[in-house]
Amino acid sequence: STIMSKLLARPNVKLFNAVAAEDLIVKDGKVGGVVTNWALVSMNHDTQSCMDPNVMEAKVVVSSCGHDGPFGATGVKRLKSIGLIDNVPGMKALDMNKAEDAIVRLTREIVPGMIVTGMEVAEIDGGPRMGPTFGAMMISGQKAA
Repeated sequence: STIMSKLLARPNVKLFNAVAAEDLIVKDGKVGGVVTNWALVSMNHDTQSCMDPNVMEAKVVVSSCGHDGPFGATGVKRLKSIGLIDNVPGMKALDMNKAEDAIVRLTREIVPGMIVTGMEVAEIDGGPRMGPTFGAMMISGQKAA
């Protein structure tokens, strides 16, 4: 798309196509990056494990993994599984009017080094899902940036 081509032309912008974030790098209670692998390898760890992951260290990780399903809310689910947060209540039923405001208002650094945005906010805060509106997700991403 035109937007993506303009974004990718900017300095220090990289696109990692067909790559999945499998885990977080955590040092002294602070998120310091992500562990990545090719998406097909990540999806087939039960049948093959022939590729070692890569690491991408960062001062801040912005997690906007979405919601639902095995690959949704992976950032906050992983924080819970390693004990950095206590609870991931999951999102509530669809209410676009409430969700639009909540997603933007609650975008924040959830633990040192990790900002949650978009529908991952609804998962961590037990907020309503959004439905077919995307304005708040865009504004949430801008706020995170």
